[in-house]
Amino acid sequence: MSNALYSPGINVDGQFKLYTKNGINSQLSLSPGEHIFEFQAEKRYTKLLPVTLSLEAGSITFLRVSTSLKIENSTSYEPYARTFALTRVDEKTAVKEIAECCLAKSEPSEDSNQTQPVDEGAGDGFSVDKTQNPFSH
Repeated sequence: MSNALYSPGINVDGQFKLYTKNGINSQLSLSPGEHIFEFQAEKRYTKLLPVTLSLEAGSITFLRVSTSLKIENSTSYEPYARTFALTRVDEKTAVKEIAECCLAKSEPSEDSNQTQPVDEGAGDGFSVDKTQNPFSH
């Protein structure tokens, strides 16, 4: 979650294709053959290593974007070392991870069981029935 707000761009064969976004899965259609996937070079990220894939016609290949944040323990200020990595993932693992992180759940959330305040019209004066505790959630 430490890098959740950062969205480095991904190039395929030297051309920009998409930004990585936390919790979002994206799909690209590419021609068969060898393709190089790489993050756009930015000074605020380290170790942005490219991945070369040989794609076959009609195949589906899954890539995971992994991220880490390293904080240097020093007496002077050192910027955080944010890293992003592309990793090839097998289909079974990818489908499971996508279902866990990126697809809308049909189960009711915990908040759906909470009662909602009832507005019975604007009356005269103050009433405790029309207020809610700001620290309750």
